[in-house]
Amino acid sequence: MQTGKARIGVRGGGASLIVALAALVVLLPISLASLAWSTPHPALLVVLGLALGFAALHGASLLSVRRPVAGFLVASAVMLLLVLIPAARDASAVMHPSAVVYLLCLAQVAARERVRLSVVALSIGLIGAGMIALAEPTFGSAAGIDVWLLRLGAFLGLAACATAAWACGLLVRFATSRAEERTAVRVRQAIADERMRINGELHDVVAHAMTVMIAQSEVARALVRERPEVSERALGVVVDTGRDALRGMRAIVAAEGDAPKEPLPTVDSLAELVASVRSPACEARLVEAGARRDLAPASALALHRTVREGLTNAMRHALPPVRIEVRVSWAEERVVAEVEDDGGSGRSGSDLGAGTGLVSLGERIRLAGGSLASGAVAAAAARPKPSSGSSAGSGSSAGSGSGSHGWLLRAELPVLPVLAAGEGA
Repeated sequence: MQTGKARIGVRGGGASLIVALAALVVLLPISLASLAWSTPHPALLVVLGLALGFAALHGASLLSVRRPVAGFLVASAVMLLLVLIPAARDASAVMHPSAVVYLLCLAQVAARERVRLSVVALSIGLIGAGMIALAEPTFGSAAGIDVWLLRLGAFLGLAACATAAWACGLLVRFATSRAEERTAVRVRQAIADERMRINGELHDVVAHAMTVMIAQSEVARALVRERPEVSERALGVVVDTGRDALRGMRAIVAAEGDAPKEPLPTVDSLAELVASVRSPACEARLVEAGARRDLAPASALALHRTVREGLTNAMRHALPPVRIEVRVSWAEERVVAEVEDDGGSGRSGSDLGAGTGLVSLGERIRLAGGSLASGAVAAAAARPKPSSGSSAGSGSSAGSGSGSHGWLLRAELPVLPVLAAGEGA
């Protein structure tokens, strides 16, 4: 239900229309037949007038499907005329089957209008019940029964029918409102989930790109005179990284089908990712051990994002010079990716980013069937390097922060049972 609007959304409009049409098809012919066979037989002009009144009642019922208040007012006016006009009153017009559609109009108001307005409609219906009980000749001609007692019973019965129709309308209203609220909650949750997904994707793209660009720009500025070739190479990395980030952001925010889809990252793209962070101030290398296995798309993407997040955090939080080692270990049922830095010359205390990268990454890995862990470790330079596996190359040595503490990011992901065609060296 939308607060501040007079009407709640109509979910059962089709059902209401079917009921109104069914009443027209069934009740109107019965009412006309009862008029034709009633005793004493009314005049032809009276029959035509009552037939027109019954048709107006059914028209009001159809109108109430779209405009409940207007339909109810038309039905109330017709019922009032049937009670007040002597010929219609003598023919007991309000006791014919078509009069039941008045209750349908009352139920429509209760189901689709404000509660206060529906109470007003119920009050009108109860007043009408009293008028019918007082004016209807059928309730004043019973032999052996007190007339006023009979009229009181008639009023109570008619009032009960009106109240029941009103209550049914309220039940429909509340059920519709609850269903719409549940739908609204699902929509809000879907929007929130999509925003979180976009935020996570943007964090993955922008945080890594900006960290690499800042680090390489600092190298270019520091070596622009002493080593211009290194400075030029660093500026080239800045340009390429910026272009890649721009393409990534366009792919994230573009509408479905409006932009070409970026290919999913693979294990082969890890070497390029590691190479993008190398500089005289950052030594990075990739070590791969074991025979490669096939990964599901979600696992391959999570593996790539793990390495990227680890590289980004190492460059952001460790003061140069810093060493980063990326280890990918393949086993029969899982692949383990570790990104470890040696702590550099100390922790930078950088406040770049909102600190949500690991949370988003952990959720992505969990959905892929894996697990994520991170924490401080002893300086990587103080520990022996693995002797097995293949190295994807390393940058120039820049020294290490001896005695400092590094950081380790570790992810475990499931592999597919089918062996990959190629194996790691």
